[in-house]
Amino acid sequence: MKRSERAMQVWQILIAAAHNRQSLTYTHVANHLEFEGAGVLSQILDRIMRYCDTNELPPLTCIVVNQETGIPGSGLSTVQDLPRDREAVYNKNWFALYPVQIGDFES
Repeated sequence: MKRSERAMQVWQILIAAAHNRQSLTYTHVANHLEFEGAGVLSQILDRIMRYCDTNELPPLTCIVVNQETGIPGSGLSTVQDLPRDREAVYNKNWFALYPVQIGDFES
């Protein structure tokens, strides 16, 4: 499966979590996809992060956090103020947006 297709799957997981005001660990997301480890998520989350930034949406990927620290990885360069950005993600009605397509996540 291509990364853009995986990004679409992760998008769906994240908007459901945001709707429920939940943060997810990298491991939790990896387990949903039946990945052996969470390390493969960085490139997938990067596609979602860039899509949100390009489309002026709150940084959806900021709700994916490290199990030990409870904060996102340092690669999330679009996060400016984590508490504010996380609230914006939780308050966004993601289901009201025009549905994202796999092609939206292609480089």
